Amino acid sequence: MLTALGGMDDKMQAFELGADDYLVKPFDFRELLARIRVFLKRAGAEVSHVRNDKLLIGDLEIDRERKEAWRAGKKIPLTAKEYQLLELLALHKGKVISKMTIAEKVWNIDFDTGTNVIEVYINFLRKKIDKDFEVKLLHTKTGMGYFLSDES
Repeated sequence: MLTALGGMDDKMQAFELGADDYLVKPFDFRELLARIRVFLKRAGAEVSHVRNDKLLIGDLEIDRERKEAWRAGKKIPLTAKEYQLLELLALHKGKVISKMTIAEKVWNIDFDTGTNVIEVYINFLRKKIDKDFEVKLLHTKTGMGYFLSDES
């Protein structure tokens, strides 16, 4: 819970009602992130590839503040949509993201348009982040979607 109520009775009531954690406002955002990481770790979620505002997958680094990406220290020029797609896949490292989810999250489309725009952008990303590298990071799960992973 995030709340302005900091009294012991308030905290005890929250825990009795099922709260897993209790953070009183104002709070340092770093503490909130640390607490979230603890809960994700307990839940078995993969968070090791997220460091501050950077996403790391193998030698691919994505700076979420600057909206930039590098592979093996080389800057990758990305359009806004390419960046959004790459960031979405990186945030879900190792998890297959369906074309429908990509359409919703990147293009704000919640229906099948019948176009191949997603495949086109996946191809653009492959050329930019995988073409010149032996280890491929962008993968297809046929009939299901796409994912980023540095594991073969």
